[in-house]
Amino acid sequence: MGGITVYVTSVLMNKCIRDNQNKIINFLNANNIGFEVVDLTINTEAREIMLAKMPESKKEGKVLPPQVFNGDEYCGDFEKFFAAMENGLLYTFFKLSPPSNSMEEKTLLKFKQNGIAMDIC
Repeated sequence: MGGITVYVTSVLMNKCIRDNQNKIINFLNANNIGFEVVDLTINTEAREIMLAKMPESKKEGKVLPPQVFNGDEYCGDFEKFFAAMENGLLYTFFKLSPPSNSMEEKTLLKFKQNGIAMDIC
């Protein structure tokens, strides 16, 4: 399976999780980026699939939604999304090429020219 997948929950114990899920989904919708939402509450097998695709280091402690993947590649959780947003690197977070001539594309080019590694996830 390819493309962006956002693992969420429809049973919300706290408002923060709902807001975080919505921020990711709203960004994808606003930028016409195709994605699939997988509700961990409804699809009982999805959690095991999600965990199998995650790096071992990310499975420590509680793994809360939202969790984001591009195909089988782990993008990150909301904290990583927020850090990418603060740094203007949201397409990079989703492991997508930024729009041509965008500020993100220019930033990435500048980092590459200066030999700076980009690892926000």
